[in-house]
Amino acid sequence: QVAGALGRQRRLIAAIAGASLMLSGLYAFIRKPVWEGQFQIVLEDQDSGMGRLAQLAAQNPMLANLAGLRGSNGASSLETEVKILESPSVLKPVYDFVLKERRQAGENVDRYTFADWLPSLKVELAKGTSVLNIAYQDTNKELVLPVIKRVSQTYQSYSGRDRSRGLTQAVTYLEEQVSTLKNQ
Repeated sequence: QVAGALGRQRRLIAAIAGASLMLSGLYAFIRKPVWEGQFQIVLEDQDSGMGRLAQLAAQNPMLANLAGLRGSNGASSLETEVKILESPSVLKPVYDFVLKERRQAGENVDRYTFADWLPSLKVELAKGTSVLNIAYQDTNKELVLPVIKRVSQTYQSYSGRDRSRGLTQAVTYLEEQVSTLKNQ
């Protein structure tokens, strides 16, 4: 009975299948290709076995409680560090660069917000590790590599890879944020 019912509707089935094939083929040719660049960052110090935020929390428990970093749980501090690295306070220079480049390319970016841009940047902590996988996707091939380089430089400067500045850099950053927020 099923075969008979399908046989009676073969023209309808063929029309739907043909239309679907034509529409999907048209979509494949019209759609702009999406380019992706990616890199990895290790968030944990090899020597101490703790991330930077966990180290700060261990040195100052009152600050850790204030920031919501309870205890010395490495996993939660890594998740917190990932959220900080995704925040506008860290990624704003990269976002501004993307806006400038898109404006120069003739795109209208008046309504393009940080929240609109953030899904293009995928920041994920590799399960069970302290390795952060970062990928950036864009339809503009020429924009992907410069954005990836800027994100890498921004993360490195945030995490204090220079190590010579350490806590002084964090204090300076916080003072800048306080003055920025006072102005706002």
